[in-house]
Order: sequence, then C-alpha cells, then structure tokens
Amino acid sequence: MAHATREIVGWSMTDHLGAELCYDALRMALDQRGPVPGLILHSDRGMQYASGDY
Repeated sequence: MAHATREIVGWSMTDHLGAELCYDALRMALDQRGPVPGLILHSDRGMQYASGDY
C-alpha cells in the first residue's frame, strides 16, 4: 500500500493568473511521475482550472 509523502511534483509561477499556470504545473507533475494511481491533484478551484485547455 502506498503512503502519502506530501511531495509536490508539479508547480508553476507567473505574474498573471492565466490557465497556462495550472496547465504547466499539471504537465510538470505528469512529466515527472506519469499518471500514478492514487495521485491527488490539489487546486484552489479558481477559474483557471475550468478552462478548456486544462
């Protein structure tokens, strides 16, 4: 059974709140780990996460 590590596997920073901010963080996480069963995506549920690209 896997255990929680609280490790951050994807993040992004920018000076604006565009959808690419969220997409870049997700892409980083997937590039580092791939789709892992049980991996939890935490978001602040802002409008960027509702974009079509995300």
